[in-house]
Amino acid sequence: MPFGKDKKCVLVIDDDASLLRQIRYRLEHHEGLAVTEAMDGEQGLELAKCDNPDIIILDWMLPGMQGLEVLEYLRAMSVTQKTPVLMLTGKNKVGNIEDAFQLGAQAYLTKPFSLQKLGEKVQSLLSNSLGNG
Repeated sequence: MPFGKDKKCVLVIDDDASLLRQIRYRLEHHEGLAVTEAMDGEQGLELAKCDNPDIIILDWMLPGMQGLEVLEYLRAMSVTQKTPVLMLTGKNKVGNIEDAFQLGAQAYLTKPFSLQKLGEKVQSLLSNSLGNG
C-alpha cells in the first residue's frame, strides 16, 4: 500500500476535476486522510484493486462505466467487497438511492453538498468500519 500506515486512505472516483481538488483538500487538510483519485470507473477499479482503500467515494455519473456499475464490480472484488462506499449523486429520487443501497453503498450525498458534511460522513463510515479490514 502506497500510504503511510498512520493515515486512512480514501479513493475518490469523480470526473469533475474541480470537485476532486476540493474533496482532496478537505480530506487531507481537515480530516487527516490520504487521498487518491480516479476520473473514471475503469481507473477507479484499478486503483481500488492496487491500493485497497479504507473508503471509496464514488460519483453516480461517470464517463463510460456508470457509478452503479463500478459499485457492482467493487462488491464482486474480494479486496473491496466490504469497503465502505459513499455515493455522490445529483439524483435524489428515493428509487435511485435505494438502488445504490441494494448494490452495497453505505451512504450517499446529494449534490451540491458541503465539504464539511462530506468529511462528517467519511469519518462516520470509517469509524463504523473499524475491524472490517
